[in-house]
Amino acid sequence: MNIHVISAVGTGSTLLSSFDNVLQKAGVCNYNLIILSSIIPPGSKIVKTVRYITPPEHFGYKLYVIKAEIRSDEAGKYITAGIGWYQLDDGRGFFVEHELKGEIKEAVQSEIQARIINSLKDLCLFRDVRFEPKWIKSAVSIVHIKDSPTCALALAVYKSEGWK
Repeated sequence: MNIHVISAVGTGSTLLSSFDNVLQKAGVCNYNLIILSSIIPPGSKIVKTVRYITPPEHFGYKLYVIKAEIRSDEAGKYITAGIGWYQLDDGRGFFVEHELKGEIKEAVQSEIQARIINSLKDLCLFRDVRFEPKWIKSAVSIVHIKDSPTCALALAVYKSEGWK
C-alpha cells in the first residue's frame, strides 16, 4: 500500500475556514476524515506528495488519515504541524504527530524535529525495536501568522472508501 504524506498551510476568515483551506490545498477537502492512530502496515511505501489527487466521484467518501494540525489567529506567532515516521525493512512501522506554536521560527523548527525524534525513539523502545536515527523521515509545515486565521497541516493518507 502507498501512504501519501502531504504538508500544507492555509488561511481563512475564521479558524475553521483556514482548516478547510488547508484541506483544499492538500487535495482532501471533500472527504470525511477518519483519524487513525500511528501504525504503518507491513509492505507499505510512504510517498511524499504536494497534493492528494481526489477523483470527483469520491465526494463525501471516508478518508483514513494520520493528522497533525494546528490553527491560530495570533499575529506574529509561528505555528507548525509535523509527522514523522519510522519503518523497518518489511515496510511496517509507525507515525508520530506533533503541533507547536512559538515566537521564533528557528526555535519552533528545532522543537518540532526534537519532539518527532524523541517520540519515535520511545516508540522503538516500547516495542523493543532497534532505533537508528538515519531511518527517521518527516514532513513538517511551518507558517508565520500575519493578519488572518491560519492553519498548518501534515497528513498521511492511507485510503478512501465509499459508504456502501
